[in-house]
Amino acid sequence: MEQLKKNWKELLLLAIGTALIIGVAWALFHWQQAQQEELRKAQELTQAQEQSMENLQTKLKISEDNSRELGAAIKGIQQAQNATVVPDTSREATAPIVTFTVPAVTVEEASADVAERINQGDMSLPDAATQASDRTVVTPITTDIETGATLPEQEQRVDVYKIDLRKDHRIKAGIAAIAGDAYVVAGYEQGRTEGLAFVSHRGAGGALIYNIAEW
Repeated sequence: MEQLKKNWKELLLLAIGTALIIGVAWALFHWQQAQQEELRKAQELTQAQEQSMENLQTKLKISEDNSRELGAAIKGIQQAQNATVVPDTSREATAPIVTFTVPAVTVEEASADVAERINQGDMSLPDAATQASDRTVVTPITTDIETGATLPEQEQRVDVYKIDLRKDHRIKAGIAAIAGDAYVVAGYEQGRTEGLAFVSHRGAGGALIYNIAEW
């Protein structure tokens, strides 16, 4: 109790600092959630845009690693649906979860209609098309991905890709005790790299940590 009375000012500052850091982290979290909510809206991409990792990264606002993995997965799916080629079995390839018909004059009009209805939460669409995901991509399929030739009209379609991303960004906050001293700790992690900031009544410090192995 005597120690508490003696150091009450330092403890009060530490408590205030902790509350401020947690508050900032909470605000950043909610801001990030609002940003992600906007990014979850369905977006139209052409087949040509999907073949460019730079386009995927820029238009979907995702990391380089995520764009690389996504491009490979989309290519595998489109290969699997093309009966004229053997699918690339080194990539993830799958048949559609669900197929539905949309009345439209052209496949491009159908693509725009599907994207708009997804964003409006149209309950007449199959659940698989409207379920929550990190990103939704709607693509008019008009060309053979291998040859670049235009597909016959009866083979043209609209693909809807529901994408869950690997999370590359993390905000952290908490308290640490080192050699008898209490510290407020705030951290930010991106990919393999994590930065930490330590604050106490004795001063402040920081650390940069790199993960040398992941699994």
